[in-house]
Amino acid sequence: MAESIIQPDTEQMETPEGNVPAPSVQETIVREPVKEAPVERVTPPSEQVPAQVIWTPRFIIIFVLTLVLGLSAESVLVQARDNGYLAENGILLVHVVPIFFCWIAIIVRARSPWTRLGGIFGGIWAIFFGIFLIITLHRISPFSQVLLLLNTGYSIALFGGYICLSVDRTAVHRWDTWFFSIAPVFAAGFVIALFLLTAPDGRSLITVETAIIAIANILSLLVWWLRPSCWKAHPGTTFLFGTAALILLLLAIPHLNDNDTSFYLRQIMLLCILLGTMRVLQGELRRKRLDVSENGQALS
Repeated sequence: MAESIIQPDTEQMETPEGNVPAPSVQETIVREPVKEAPVERVTPPSEQVPAQVIWTPRFIIIFVLTLVLGLSAESVLVQARDNGYLAENGILLVHVVPIFFCWIAIIVRARSPWTRLGGIFGGIWAIFFGIFLIITLHRISPFSQVLLLLNTGYSIALFGGYICLSVDRTAVHRWDTWFFSIAPVFAAGFVIALFLLTAPDGRSLITVETAIIAIANILSLLVWWLRPSCWKAHPGTTFLFGTAALILLLLAIPHLNDNDTSFYLRQIMLLCILLGTMRVLQGELRRKRLDVSENGQALS
């Protein structure tokens, strides 16, 4: 029987030839090859679809043509009204019709619930304002209760639509939170103060409605122009809708404008709202195409 030789320094045992040591338990474990995780394909910048590309060349051309032709047509319509060919409210009513259809298109194509709700408020504004223009085609007192109710209704509807559109896809900062916290208090205080400052014999429901109309127009301007987040996220929409609200405030100042200037400003106000709705609608259509493109890339 062969004896193993143990070296004192290394404490290793040499086995004679012909004797193969038994494999250890650890050596009998078969190691499976490690599977590498699949490497995701990174889309190069040249293939990425920009998320905020709204002003495409085609839309820029349509927008500029609408602006230029609209301003040119407004002056012609003013002359037609002065010569007695067209009625003033009839001309304004023609402006409201395309705006109404733009609001309907926004409701149908909206990708965000805030935008859809803003389109609903905008449609209500167009309906109330259209009814207001149709009624005033006849000889009726401007202080009629029906006209004041319609004026109050479309002013509040426009303000509601402005709120929804201004908060959609807009970063909410501390100032935005403060603004929406202070605005209701400011509105209530303005209405109460105007009612109390009115002579006791002149206080009526008309005073309250007039105050509501004024504060709604003021907040319609401030909700766009007083919030830097709106200028950063929606500069074009902020300028157009804010300009329309500013014109409404100027028209509310008595004895400031003559009839021709007042009529022309109303036309510009409606043109600004039309361009603003076109901008909102274009943004929704671009976001829809972006979602379809991203879904197609994910499936591929």
